[in-house]
Amino acid sequence: MDTSFLPEQLELLVKNWICWNKSQQYAIELERILMAKDVNKIRDMFDGRLSFGTAGLRSAMAPGFKRINELVVIQSAQGLLYYMISVFGEALKSAGIFLGYDGRYNSKRFAELSASVFLRHSVKVYLIRTVCPTPFVAFGVKEYKCCGGVMVTASHNPKEDNGYKVYWNNGTQVITPHDKNIQNYILEHLEPEEGVWDVEKIYSNPLLVDPLDDLQKKYYSCVNEMLIPGLDKKSTNIIFTYTPMHGVGYSYIRNAFEKANFNPVVAVEQQKHPDPDFPTVPFPNPEEGKSALKLAIETAENNGSRIILANDPDADRLAVAEHPIGSEGWKVFTGNELGALLGWWMIDSYKKIHGQAHPKLVMLSSTVSSAVLKSIAKVEGVLFEETLTGFKWMGNRAHQLAAEGYEVLYAFEESIGYMCGTAVLDKDGISAAIKIAEMAIYLEKENSTLSSALETIYNRYGWHLSVNSYFICNDSLTIKNIFESLRHDYNYPKSIMNGRYSIKSVRDLTVGYDSETDDHKPLLPVSKSTQMITFNFDNGLKATLRTSGTEPKIKYYAELCTDPKDCVDIDKLKTILKEMVEAIIEEFLKPQKNSLIYRST
Repeated sequence: MDTSFLPEQLELLVKNWICWNKSQQYAIELERILMAKDVNKIRDMFDGRLSFGTAGLRSAMAPGFKRINELVVIQSAQGLLYYMISVFGEALKSAGIFLGYDGRYNSKRFAELSASVFLRHSVKVYLIRTVCPTPFVAFGVKEYKCCGGVMVTASHNPKEDNGYKVYWNNGTQVITPHDKNIQNYILEHLEPEEGVWDVEKIYSNPLLVDPLDDLQKKYYSCVNEMLIPGLDKKSTNIIFTYTPMHGVGYSYIRNAFEKANFNPVVAVEQQKHPDPDFPTVPFPNPEEGKSALKLAIETAENNGSRIILANDPDADRLAVAEHPIGSEGWKVFTGNELGALLGWWMIDSYKKIHGQAHPKLVMLSSTVSSAVLKSIAKVEGVLFEETLTGFKWMGNRAHQLAAEGYEVLYAFEESIGYMCGTAVLDKDGISAAIKIAEMAIYLEKENSTLSSALETIYNRYGWHLSVNSYFICNDSLTIKNIFESLRHDYNYPKSIMNGRYSIKSVRDLTVGYDSETDDHKPLLPVSKSTQMITFNFDNGLKATLRTSGTEPKIKYYAELCTDPKDCVDIDKLKTILKEMVEAIIEEFLKPQKNSLIYRST
């Protein structure tokens, strides 16, 4: 391959990749790019490395050090291995590492290569030898007391992507300093070690263990412990329709429903089995609403089903839709609405099981999620904490609280992520689906529905009206300029709509500024790698703008809350929320000027 036309440093990177790579998978693609002499594309693929973001490493599958491919996976596994050796020493060999993978292209291969790296150093490897949900890896690390784990998945990203999600020995996603330390060790061990490419040998290694059968028994047992006793879950008129979005979830949901003594789900046949092409949903994210649930709605209507449960392809997220009795259409619950329902039900079912709430019971949600959980916790006498965005923060905080004697009951994030209990210290779409099904059956016996229960929650704990969405922006410089123009040397906007709505405080977790604290330093941790600014308005609206850690998105979150004691005009509140969000978008993001593409569902 001719690389002579490249700048010297870039040429060295390309030559290193060619020298170290033993796979032909992307060699032809690289040859085609080099023949086209597309220097900018080559620089984008090779100049730099993938870094740990919100959910580990994630990128398109292609040649280069800034893409996911076999060489980059081996380098990542080697860095993780040597960092673990520095932390755990010889204990790593017997405690081992837990590996899982989803149904995407190359996922199995990437997991096998990772196993090969660890087995070469006589480290015990728990490898689930079929596709599995992401929460099973988080659960497995804790259950088998491993030093860490890896899930090969890109969750709900497009089919071209894959990822490498790393867990530490507490069963939570890695955070600082582990992520930075792993990154440094990767750079120190870039050349693949002898024999790691030959994955066929791993299956004859006695240190390789497939724990799936035992793991499932233990997992389903933990889930069933959260269910209220005495509820007859079979004598119901509710039929649950289920879709795994061409992902891994169906067999595990089927087993979970069976072990919990529910009636079987009705699966969406076209999406029932893992398919890396995602033929019916090019963007396989159930958070997208009715557009992503089209086939599920058709299946439900053909089977007399009024509740839909949908997992994303790695089954760590859950979406729910309901066709209320007497209603003409489907209600697709937002992540915040589902967060409220599960939060209320986790407390209520806990009391039904234990008689009363534990005095050190805690619930968590991220800073971009609805404040409804905080409101519920306050009324119910349960402790509440807010964390940074991402379950890596909630999972690690839950682990810390448990070590201090607290019982973490529940955590949620508005992007349809829910953690019910602490068996899994990450979002878990399987256990969340079971709790939703239990709640729906209980409510049916009370002549109620999920939709009715949600309205009751808002009437009891205060209305929390929210609008969340995003814009696509593929130009990182444009994104940076948008946020820099908002902070403008700490001279943040003072109002919107020509002063009609005033901003009383600003928190900027990118630069570490909070106008409300005495020293102007925020209470939550600062992350320079992610843009995130929150505006609090005089009328109670809270609006946050942030970038995604895994996709080229600018996300916005806005919520207007009321006190449960207040008599409010909901329609008027909705109108105010709508006009304020529209003004924030136009004045702060300037979508037309910045060529932003609005999320379409």
